[in-house]
Amino acid sequence: MDAHGLRELYDLVLRLSAVHDLGALVQEVVDQARRLLGVDVAYLALAEPDGSLVIRVTDGSLGPRLRGVVLPPHSGLAGQVAGTGEPVQSADYLGDAALTHLGEVDRVAEAEGLRTILGVPLRLRGKVAGVLMVAQRAVRRFTAAESSLLTSLGSFAAIAIENAKLVTALAEANDRLERAVRLHDRLGAVALHGGAAEDVVVPLSELVGGLVLVADQHDEVRAAARAGSLVDARLEGKPSALFAAPDARRTRVAERVVTVPVASANAYFGALQVVPDAPLAEADVRLLERSATTVALVASVERAERRTAEELVEHLVTRRVREIPAYARDLRRPHLVVVSEDPRLRNLATPSSTVDGHLVALVRADEATVRSWSLGTTGLAGPATGPAALADAYDDAVACVRVLNALGSGGSTASPADLGPYRYLLSQAGREEAGTFIARTLAPLLAHDEERGTDLVHTAEVFLRNGRRKTPAAEELTIHPNTLYQRLDRITALLGEGWQDGDRALDVHLALRIHRLAADLT
Repeated sequence: MDAHGLRELYDLVLRLSAVHDLGALVQEVVDQARRLLGVDVAYLALAEPDGSLVIRVTDGSLGPRLRGVVLPPHSGLAGQVAGTGEPVQSADYLGDAALTHLGEVDRVAEAEGLRTILGVPLRLRGKVAGVLMVAQRAVRRFTAAESSLLTSLGSFAAIAIENAKLVTALAEANDRLERAVRLHDRLGAVALHGGAAEDVVVPLSELVGGLVLVADQHDEVRAAARAGSLVDARLEGKPSALFAAPDARRTRVAERVVTVPVASANAYFGALQVVPDAPLAEADVRLLERSATTVALVASVERAERRTAEELVEHLVTRRVREIPAYARDLRRPHLVVVSEDPRLRNLATPSSTVDGHLVALVRADEATVRSWSLGTTGLAGPATGPAALADAYDDAVACVRVLNALGSGGSTASPADLGPYRYLLSQAGREEAGTFIARTLAPLLAHDEERGTDLVHTAEVFLRNGRRKTPAAEELTIHPNTLYQRLDRITALLGEGWQDGDRALDVHLALRIHRLAADLT
C-alpha cells in the first residue's frame, strides 16, 4: 500500500471513529470499501451468537436481495473467512468448487451477477465480529495491495463498530439510569406519603411498553395502565395460584407476560404484571421488580393502618380509650356509629371493625346516605363526638339491631328515633322506666306465672296480637278454644275487667311486648 493509500485510509479511519450510530457506520464502511477498490458491489455481514453471518448493509447491489441474507456457519466464502480469520478470494464464485455452496445464497449471487469476490475479516481481540466483502460482476484478480487495503479497512471497521456498540450501550444505560431515577423518585414519594395501586402502575407504564396491571391476592385487578394513562383491563392468568407457596414467589418471564409477586417476608398481597408490546429488557424486568417492592410496602402500610384503625374503633366503642389519639384526629369530628350484620359495611365505610360478632363503622355521613346503602339488619346512632359519646352511640346502635331482630324486622335499618316506644330499651334509664311501666301494668300476671309456672303472659300477648279473636289465637297457641277461654278468665281475674278494651288494652299490649323484648335483649 503506497503513501497515498495510507493517507486516504487514515483519513477514512478518522471519519469512521466519529460515527457512533451503528447503522450509519456500517453503511459508511461498505460505501468506502466500494469506492477505495473501485468494485461493483460491497457488503458487510455481522456475526450472530449462533455463529451465522447476516448481511446487514450493501452498496451497489441491484436490489434488496443481498440485504438480510443469512449465511450459516462455515458455508460459502464468508464462512471460510470467519472460520480462518484470514482474507479469502474467489475469482469465479459460482464455479469455485473449493467453497461450500448453498442454493439460496448462490441464487442471490447469480441474480446479482457476482463473479469475483474478496472477503476480509472484521477481527477484534482475536475474534471475528463480521466479514467485509467486495465483488465484481466480471472476473477480476484482486492484488495483494488491494487485499491488504481492504483487510486494514476491515480491522479499523471492527474497532469503530465495537466503539459504536459501546457508545450505544452507554447511552442506553444512561437512559435506563435516568428512567430508573425518575421511577425511584416517584415510587419513593408513594412509599413515603402513601398511595394507591394506580400511583405505581401509571409511572411504570410510562417507562415499560405494554399493559401494566396490579392485582390483589384474589386476582382482582386494582389498577391497570398503558403509556401513562389508566385503562380498564382484566388480569391474564392466575398469579395467586402461581405464588401461593412462599418458595414460588419469584419473577416469571413468559413469552407474552411478565409477572412479579407483590409480597413481604410474611404476607402475599398480589402480583404486578406486564403484557409487553415487545420482549422486556433485563433492565425493565428489574424496574418491574422494584415497583413490586413499592407496592408491597404500600400494601403493608395499608394493612397496618387498617389493623390500627380496626383496633381503635373496637377500643373506642368498648370504652377502652379515654381520648382520641393524635394520628386519628379526624375522629374528633362528629361521626355516625353504624352496627350491621351485613358484611358489605366493611367495603362501604372506614374505619370499621368487628365487635362482639357485629361489624361496626364510624361514618362521616348523614343517616340518609347510610340508609341508601340498603344493608341488612343495621342500627345507627349519633352523630357523636368523643370516646364517651361514641361508646354510648354504639350501645344504642347495637340495641337497635337487637330490637329489630326481636320485633321480627330483621333486614331493615333503624335509629333510636325509628323505634317509637321501644327506644326505652336502648338505655339503662329507659329500661328502668320500662320496668316500672311493666310492673304497674302486669304485676299480678307476672307474679302468677312466676309462682305457678304458667304462661298467661304469652297467652295475653297472642290474644291481643290477633285482634282479640279467640279462634286464631287458640290456633297459634295450639290449644283448644275452651282452654283459651279458661286462661282469659284467669287473666281477667288477675288484671281486672276491661284489660281487653280501649286504652287499657293498648297499655297491656305494649307492656306485654316491651316485657318480651326486654327479656330477648338481656
